[in-house]
Parts: sequence; C-alpha cells; structure tokens
Amino acid sequence: MTTLYKSAIALAVAASFATSMTHAEATAGKALSLEEVLVTAEKREQSLQNTPISILAFSAEKLARFGVSDLGDISGLAPNVEITPFPISRSSLIVFMRGVGNNDSQSTQDPAVGVYLDGIYMARSIGLTSDVADLERIEVLRGPQGTLYGRNTTGGAINLITAKPADEAGISQTVSRGNRSYWKSLTKIETGKVGDVAAKLTYLRSAHEGWVKNAGPGKNFGEEDKSAGRFALRWDVNDAISVDYAYDFSEIDGPQHYYQPIAGVSPNPAVPASDSRNGSGQWFGGVLPSNTEISGHSLIVSLETSVGVLKSISAYRELNELIVQDYNAGTPGFRVNVDVDQEQFSQELQLVGDYGSEFNYVAGLYYFIEKGNELESDTFAGFPLEGRQVISESEAQAVYGQLTWSPSALDHRLDITLGGRYTADDRSADKTSITFVGGPQSGSESWSHFNPSLTLDYAWTDTLSTYGKVVSGYKSGGFNVRSTEAGFQPPFDEENILSYELGLKSTWLDRRISFNAAVFHAKYTDIQLQQITNNATIFLTDVFNVGEAKVDGFEFDLMAVVVEGLTLQASYGYTDADFVEYIDQRPAESTFGQDVSDRAVMPYAPEQSFTVGLDYEKPISIGVLQASVDYNWRDERYGTAFNDDLQGFFLDENGIVNARLAVTEISIGKASLEVAAWGRNLDSEEYKVHSISLDTYRSAYFGEPKSYGIDVTLSF
Repeated sequence: MTTLYKSAIALAVAASFATSMTHAEATAGKALSLEEVLVTAEKREQSLQNTPISILAFSAEKLARFGVSDLGDISGLAPNVEITPFPISRSSLIVFMRGVGNNDSQSTQDPAVGVYLDGIYMARSIGLTSDVADLERIEVLRGPQGTLYGRNTTGGAINLITAKPADEAGISQTVSRGNRSYWKSLTKIETGKVGDVAAKLTYLRSAHEGWVKNAGPGKNFGEEDKSAGRFALRWDVNDAISVDYAYDFSEIDGPQHYYQPIAGVSPNPAVPASDSRNGSGQWFGGVLPSNTEISGHSLIVSLETSVGVLKSISAYRELNELIVQDYNAGTPGFRVNVDVDQEQFSQELQLVGDYGSEFNYVAGLYYFIEKGNELESDTFAGFPLEGRQVISESEAQAVYGQLTWSPSALDHRLDITLGGRYTADDRSADKTSITFVGGPQSGSESWSHFNPSLTLDYAWTDTLSTYGKVVSGYKSGGFNVRSTEAGFQPPFDEENILSYELGLKSTWLDRRISFNAAVFHAKYTDIQLQQITNNATIFLTDVFNVGEAKVDGFEFDLMAVVVEGLTLQASYGYTDADFVEYIDQRPAESTFGQDVSDRAVMPYAPEQSFTVGLDYEKPISIGVLQASVDYNWRDERYGTAFNDDLQGFFLDENGIVNARLAVTEISIGKASLEVAAWGRNLDSEEYKVHSISLDTYRSAYFGEPKSYGIDVTLSF
C-alpha cells in the first residue's frame, strides 16, 4: 500500500471526524449547507436524495474542476465503475459497472451499460471519448436499469445532459495551455431570449502531443486533435408547448497509442519507441493517422396536458471511424485496419404525470433502428491474416411503464413503485470474408423479453429514507463477426441479470452532511463473453453464453462541509464478482466443454475502488478563490476471464492525484474573468491502461503521465 494511499485514507477519516460538530455550528448559515442536487434519472426532475437509485451526479462546476470534457474523463470518479479505452480504438470505451459490461465493440454486439445524450441512446461505444462541447451534468446510475432505460442496461446507465439555451444573452471564451503543447479553445455564445426563441452555439477545439516519442515517420504516439460543436435552439411556443432542437458534432484526429513489449522488462512509458528496421532499412511500422467523426440531430417536443407532460424525442445520429492500430509500434507485427460506418434513428413517446396526491407515473413507447457497415483487415509483418466486411441491421421496439403509489394513510412517506418493460429485438448480419474461403455468411434472429421491477422507498424523516428494490435487465444477442466462417452462426443468445438492492439516502446536521449507501446482490446469467477459438491468431474470436455469475457488493457516497468553504467528497465501492458456472467452449483446449469457473475471473471487476477529494472556496479581494484536490484509486483487475486470451492481462492497483487552483469572478468592467491552474496525475503514477497477449508475447500501453496547464475564461 503506497504512502499516498495511506495519506488519502487518513485524510478522509480525519475530515469525517471533523464533521462532528454542534447543532449551533451547523446552523451558522447557508455556507455550511450542501446545495440540493437535481437529477432526471427517473424521467422527471427530482432531488438526488429522493431518488431510490445508487446514483452519482457531477454538475458543470464539478466537471470543470475535475477537467471532464468527455465520458472517458470520469473514469476513477465513480467507484464500482470501470471505463477503459478499447484496444483497437482509443475513441471507443469499455464500460463496466459492478462487474457487468462488455469488453468488445463489434457492430453486432451491444454494450451492457447504456450511454444517453439528452435521453438519446448511443448504440455504439465508438466515439465515447469525443468531447461534448457543453455539458451541464453527468449522471451515473449504478445497477440494472431495465424498466425506464431498457435493453442493454444490465450494468447501469450514464446520462450526459447538455446545457440548454439561457434567457440572458452572453459570450464566454476559454483558452488553455499546458505541457506537451496542449491547447484548448472553448467558445460559447448565448443569444438570450428573443421573443419566444433562445439559441446557444458552442465550439470546442483542443490538441496535444503524444507522450511517447515516435522515432519513425509520422506523429508521436497518442497525439490528437479534437473538435466538437453544438447548436441548440429552444422555442417556447406557448405556456403548454416547447420545442428543443439540437445539432452536435465531434471529431478526433491522430494516431493510436503505443503498445510496448512488457515481458521480462521494466516498462517505462516515457521512453521513445525504438527505430526498428530490417536489413534493407525498410520501416515496418510508422505511426499512421486515425480519424473518428460523429454527428447527430435531435428534436424534443413537450406538451403539457391534463394527464401529464407528453414528450416526443426524435433523434438521428451517424458515425464514421477509420483507424490503424499497430500492436508492435514499428517492428514487424500485428496491425489492425478498421473502417466503420453506422447510423441510427430513434423515436420515443413519453408521458410523465401525477394522479391526485397518491400516484405518479411514467409511460412510454420506444422505437430504434441502426445500420452498420464494418470493414476490417488484419496483417502480420505486412502479410494478410484476416479481412472481412460485415453489414448489419438492428431494430428494437419497446413499451414501458412505471407507477408509484404514495398512500396518504402513511403521510406519503412510503412509495411503492411497480415497473415493467417489454422489448422486442431483431438483428441481421451479412459477413463476407476477404481472406478465408467459404463464401458469404448471413443470419437473422429475434429476441424479446419482459423486465419487471419493484421498489419500496420509505422516508423515516424528512432527511432519512431507505429503499429496497428488485430490478432486472436484459441485453440482446448477436452474431460473431470476428469468428471463423463456421462460427458465425448460430448467434449468441441474450444475457440477463436480476439484482436485489438495499439503499440509504440521508442528510444530517441541517444539510451539512449527506451520506448515501447501497448494498446489492445480483444473479448474472447467460453471460456473453469473448473467447479465442483459434490460438494461431489473436484475431479469430467467438462470443459465447458461457454461464452464470453472482455479484455482491456495496458502495457509499459521502459529502460534508468540514468548515465554512471546505467540502469533503468521498466515495467507496466494493465488488465481489465470481463465476458460478463457466463452460469452456474453446475447441483447442483440453478443458473444452467443462466447467472452468474455478479458474476464471470476472473481467473489469476490481474488488475495491474509491475516490476522495476536498474543495475549498473563499471570497477574496479580487474575486473568489477555489481550490480542489482529489485522489482516486483502483484495485487490481483483469481484462478477460482467462489471462491467455486476446486482451488477457493483469492490471496492478493504481492511484491518481489531480488538483486545481482558480480565482473566479474577477470583475473587468462588465466582464468576468476566471484564471485556473490545474494538474493531473501529479504523483507521476505509471500504470498500464491495456495490454494484449499471445503465448509468450505481451505488450501494453500506459496511461498519460503528469500533465498541467492554465485555463483563462472571459465572460460577458
């Protein structure tokens, strides 16, 4: 256990004891109270403390303090949540919650954690590291969300909520500079309300050099240039009707990360890549560029009726990614070239309302369709290993509802919530192999499932409530596009999870402290896991329904005003995830067809994780001084069930220190100035982000070393 780790724990304990104060101190003023946090996790705006979900919410202010501009940046801030870049593409993310997720990104397999942008489902994990130009809030919902969020939320859901146009006109400009030639420009323009219409335009651009020097042609490894923009328009037609339209885009340019050999050496992520050439001087590797582009339109129409708010959510999104990943970075080795095109359309009709003082409800209809075209070619030392084209289509339809009864006989302190969602999925895929003989493969399959839920929530006082819930989740099946020709069919089947959870929501000492906790037990069945079926190459894999697992654990989130202006935030997660049954379906193995659960491990399921941070704010003569420091730590974990698999690797425990110091609200005439200095990974922690293995060959890439910079924001 590192000294820094011990110090962080000591800091959290000391600060927790420091919150033991008299009632008179607690009522000293508003500065000693926590602000109320509003969320829309249950499709209606309500206090986080009144929402019976294990949820973390990060406001725009906290996102700025943590330096969050995309989903990947919140990795480490939410215990029991693992977010890791996918090995082929750094723009794609592997997301696990409470040991449940999907470590692949093929176009015919869905994620297990749903990601939503303003309520719109993002079907592919590609591009999740793209910048979102103007986030208002991120909500992390841990545990299955099968009723209100539907299929593919067996692990949980993440809501990205963008800022809406303001009633007042304004302009703000942020410029940033940092080490490794980092720079960023963020421009926000508010028109204010002109008649019944308000608009907002946001544009973000950033770039930095890679932290591993490239000794050959091309840019440094990991170097990137990112841009993102968003145009939002709000029209208040009358007191009952509002229309919101938004267009957003994002783009990432730059080479992939550097995978360096790690077997038998002490890797150092700061050293340059070697200039590896053959006898004739030909350069085998080099750093080739990659590009990811995403865009989308959304139209949300809200109508207030006598039975509630009726909302129509229409959205169209598309993405294109062209990537090159060389796992040997300059030596004759594995190279993957991928070109992906995907488009999706979704339509949701949603009704949120109340009936008297005892009932409230959410009901909806949902339709979704996506089409994809994926072309991949894999080579070794320039020689073709495998190539394929996959054209796929997926369609989903659902009806859902949730009813909450708060009987007046119990003074509305008890909430009994029943929910259910019926989903029907259809998927088809056509695969054409470029390398192997065998002819095109085609398949289509349908799945359907009903997901019920039951929640009991009782408010013992106005500031203390407990809840118990039984909730289910379902993830649709798919086809093996990375398989051998014979393995393309039959498709792998759906997977399911049934979760039991007990939770606590509480505030203490006149809102000076909030403490929320949850303990859970889940039965995870028909688990979809990737297995290598041909060890001659790491590129031929199948997805199988391997068996069953149980997941137990708990988590808590604490916020406390230690003294006036100083706030402590601490979150902890514990997960005990184990296979109950794992049927080995690799024909080349001696254990083929046997239960190998005794030696299989649940991937991306660290036993313990925590984050602790301190925020300080104090008015000074020229403005407001803000200071923050946070430390997040993850236990050791594996990338796949077996350490000899494609992504089979062991990641050591690691902890990251971040800090920020700012002076805000500096008056310059009619303008306001903010200056902030920040640093990330200040302890220069060296840690593996990902690795691959094949027999005795192993390579990995490492996380970003210490970075620092300055932000300057001028607002009018």
